[in-house]
Amino acid sequence: MKSFRLILAFAAALVLSGAGCDLSQKIAWRLPFSFEKALPSADPAAATAAIALKPGLAFTVRPSALGVSGAIDEAFGIDGRALSVEVTEADPEDALSLAWKTGSATGTLALAEYEGAHAMLLPAFWLKGESSAAGNGGLWLSRAAYDELAGAGKTEWRLGLAENAFSALSRAFKTFNDLSARLSGSATATQVASPFTIEKTAVIEAYPLTVGGRIVLVRAIKATSWFAEFLVLENPENPLILKVVVNPVAAPALKALESAEIRWDELGYEITSISLP
Repeated sequence: MKSFRLILAFAAALVLSGAGCDLSQKIAWRLPFSFEKALPSADPAAATAAIALKPGLAFTVRPSALGVSGAIDEAFGIDGRALSVEVTEADPEDALSLAWKTGSATGTLALAEYEGAHAMLLPAFWLKGESSAAGNGGLWLSRAAYDELAGAGKTEWRLGLAENAFSALSRAFKTFNDLSARLSGSATATQVASPFTIEKTAVIEAYPLTVGGRIVLVRAIKATSWFAEFLVLENPENPLILKVVVNPVAAPALKALESAEIRWDELGYEITSISLP
C-alpha cells in the first residue's frame, strides 16, 4: 500500500508539474526500454488501421488511478494488477467473446448484439468464470455509438452489468444511475444532456501504444461526459476503448457502488499493450 501511494504521489506530481502532455509522452516512451523498441512508428493512421478486431487479438488492461498509474505500472513492470485479455470470437454478424485472466482469477465474457450497444462493461465488474452481457460493447465502443460520436460528435454511453451480475451490484447500480441524473442536473441551470452523453473533444493524432512489443503512434478520439473521459482507437472496425478516466465530480454517485464492494476510484483503466493475431 505504501508503494502504491508513492506511485500515485509521483504520478500526481508529474501531472501538476505540466508533464501531463499524455504523461510526458508515456514516461518518455515507457522507460526502461531498449532504444530500438522505443522508436515510434511514423504513420499513426496505418498503425491504427493495422489493429484489427479478430480472434487472437490480445491486450493488457491495467487499473489507472488518476488516469496515469496504468502507464507507470507498464513502464516499471508492475504486473500484480494487470488483466490479460484475448479475443476468442469476433463474428461480423454480432458475436464477440473474450477470455481473460489475472494473477488470481480467470473468466470468459460473451457479448451478443454488441454492434448496437450503448453501454460498456468495465473490468472492475467482470465476474469470475463464464459470463455474458447482451447488448453491451464490453471494452469497445459499438459501431453504432462510434458512428454517432464520429459523425454527430456525441453519443449515449453508459456503464453496464453482466447478465448474471449478483443482485447487490444491480441494486447499487440503480442507486448510482439515480444519483448521477440528479447530481449532473444540479451542476447546470438546465440539464441538457444525460450524465452519460459523451462528446468528442479532440482527435489525438499521435498516441503512444505498445503494439507487438514495439512503441507505435496511433490515432484516438477523446470524448468526455459528466461521468468520465474516454480515449477510443480511431478505427471504425475496431473502436477499442483504450482508456477510461473517472471524473472526480462523479464520486458521490459512484460511492453507491461501495455497498457492492466496488471501489469507485478503481473503475478507471488503461490498455497499455496490444498483441496482434
